[in-house]
Amino acid sequence: MRIGLISPYPSIFSFGIRVLSSCLKKEGHSVKTIFIPSDFWSKYDNDTLENVTDLLKDVALIGISLTTNFFDNCVQITQKLKRDLNIPIAWGGIHPTLRPQECLDYADMVCIGEAEETLIELARRIERKEDYRNVRGVWLKDKGKIISNELRPLIQDLDSIPFQDYDCENHYILENKRCVRMSKELLEKHMKGSYLTLPTRGCPFGCSYCNNNAINKIYANQKIIRQRSIRNIIQELMQVKDGLSNVKCIYFDDDAFLLYAIEEIKEFCSEYKRNIKLPLVITGATPITLTREKLSFLVDAGLFYVRMGIETGSENTRKMYKRSYSNEQVINAARIINEFKDKIASPQYDIILDNPWENDDDIIKTLMLLTKLPPPYHLAIFSLTFYPQTELYEKAKKEGIIKNDLEDVYRKYFHSCRKTYLNKLFFLLNAQEGRISTITMSLLTNRILRKLKLNWLLYWMAVLRYQPARYKNILSSSFQAVRKGNFSRISGYVRKRIADLYLR
Repeated sequence: MRIGLISPYPSIFSFGIRVLSSCLKKEGHSVKTIFIPSDFWSKYDNDTLENVTDLLKDVALIGISLTTNFFDNCVQITQKLKRDLNIPIAWGGIHPTLRPQECLDYADMVCIGEAEETLIELARRIERKEDYRNVRGVWLKDKGKIISNELRPLIQDLDSIPFQDYDCENHYILENKRCVRMSKELLEKHMKGSYLTLPTRGCPFGCSYCNNNAINKIYANQKIIRQRSIRNIIQELMQVKDGLSNVKCIYFDDDAFLLYAIEEIKEFCSEYKRNIKLPLVITGATPITLTREKLSFLVDAGLFYVRMGIETGSENTRKMYKRSYSNEQVINAARIINEFKDKIASPQYDIILDNPWENDDDIIKTLMLLTKLPPPYHLAIFSLTFYPQTELYEKAKKEGIIKNDLEDVYRKYFHSCRKTYLNKLFFLLNAQEGRISTITMSLLTNRILRKLKLNWLLYWMAVLRYQPARYKNILSSSFQAVRKGNFSRISGYVRKRIADLYLR
């Protein structure tokens, strides 16, 4: 059977779509995958939608993946497809899992939770012209009534899932407002030398602002954290290295890689160093999962870049977020990373601003914490976004902070922070790669100086003092990335973020 899959995301990595494509192909289906890289706030023009529709007119089932921010995009695509084609459309991903009823206003059906087994059974029944109204993991409307089938359990054996589909055959991508067949050159252009994968699934923390907060509740009685075997991970990366010659860097973009036991980390590092030999990026470090011993083995194997979530330096806010670590643990983890500064790039630390329940003291505590971390480092600065069904969403909804889900949540850009003075200090600190002393930050945040407006004089003095160093460090870090053969987004992404967010 012919099946069409659509990924609306800016990145073509689209882990979920690529795995689903592999699962369907393994069952003997012909899969046409369309990548429409776009920012979520951008509408598709009519030519693009006509193009997508034309490509999918010969399939028997269409699947679309979406997160909350891409709701509008997927509505637009679906409405066009339903106007012109009489083909069932299924939505899947985090948003349909948390808001299935809403999604059924547009899609014919939604896949709840992990969709690999669900989509295989759904496709099998459609192909055999069997009744699919009772497929586990599927919600759909029948004669105006919603049928909510039982949720499938989480897949525990991750090694049973095939690797991602990077075969260019029957892959299409939006280029210059037209969907063209994927070529090796186009794939290399969009991958930018990187390959992204997930060694684990699930998150152990369930922070109150995160989608995992809602997901963990759905699967409360199941084993949330699942790990692939080291052998399985290395097999995938060896296949990638053999089949995608452009790959110069590997990204582990899961939340729980550092939960592997030290013996498993040692095994991974030994095999990675022997068989892969490419720069490695880990984006899911936390102050309580990162250890000196694990980091030492990983750096020796090729670890080049680490991203760690800090979010806040306020104890009150940390309790609200359900982040179970102290400022001392944050400082200790940052110092451990800094011990390897001659071998890895400057780390990235995630920070959340615009919390309506924080006061100035809470914000200043975060600024002061950051001045105690060894530079250089970079900040990924997020504006608190209330994703559906999370604890903070429910709190904000109850208190009237969220008045319209579409405008206040779905269409909110999570990097668009309020232009307050204290927020500017985070961007100033980011631009200086953390090189602002605790004493200087104390003066910049001093209540009396702020009341007298003298803080702005100090602020601009800090800008002028650190500006030359900023450019020097950016050039130096970029040169080091090129020298090490790392042409991925490691350096470019961070530099672009500094440029985009600097003193916004």
